[in-house]
Amino acid sequence: MITHCTYCSADKNHLESPTEAIHVYKSNRILSLYGTAIEQKVGFIILSGKFGIISPTDKIDYYDHLLIATEVQAHAELISTQIKAKGISKIVFFMNSLEQDTNLQPYLDCMKMACQKANIQLTVEITDLQD
Repeated sequence: MITHCTYCSADKNHLESPTEAIHVYKSNRILSLYGTAIEQKVGFIILSGKFGIISPTDKIDYYDHLLIATEVQAHAELISTQIKAKGISKIVFFMNSLEQDTNLQPYLDCMKMACQKANIQLTVEITDLQD
């Protein structure tokens, strides 16, 4: 299964109970890419610095966590397992450029490592979609 993916956003709704991920993140980028995935009839996941890869309908609690370089290896192990469990065969990872946001480097490194461990193809697409 081909799946589109993008990283989470820092802006989130502070909700009392677990809520579908698509409603937790305040991100035009995530909403736009989710809509495109639906139109193209491909899967869609969000790379969370806390939960790994999550579907838009997965219920999550509010969190505030920025993935950092020292967490990449362990997080990639989790994501590799999740990729296999979801039956994903290829990920197209949409991200803004590292020049725009250097905080994205650990997310890119994590996705590269996880896809390598899961033995699936990764394509990285640079986008200008803002949160």
